Amino acid sequence: MHPMSLPLLVTKGQPGVPNWVLERFKQVDTQRAMGLVNNPEVLVIDTRDEPDFRKQHIPGAVSLPYHGFNQRYPQFAESVSKDRQLLLYCYGTDCGLAARVGKRLITKGYTELTILRRGIEAWKAANLPLETQEEYNEN
Repeated sequence: MHPMSLPLLVTKGQPGVPNWVLERFKQVDTQRAMGLVNNPEVLVIDTRDEPDFRKQHIPGAVSLPYHGFNQRYPQFAESVSKDRQLLLYCYGTDCGLAARVGKRLITKGYTELTILRRGIEAWKAANLPLETQEEYNEN
């Protein structure tokens, strides 16, 4: 089992994600991701849990967490076209949530998906900017 209590199927280093899904993603490092983040035509998607998103996220990102995807997806689908370029990220190297959310988006017809390699872990290591949701309170 994966530490997040999900079935473990490791393929190309992504737990629980079949190869046919991984082949549909582009993967980028932080340098290339920075260019995407600064492109207004690209939507950045944080697939981590909501409290972690509120605490810190990549500037301009929206929250579409793996845990809570079914509740959030209808509103997401209403506002995001299926051909919009999406940059997804999660916690880090061994996370796999971005790929899992990507898999769900692919099955719903989204076509332009890119994943930030090593997730927010790599973003922080590169000392790139982060945002905090205004109503976040650490108490």
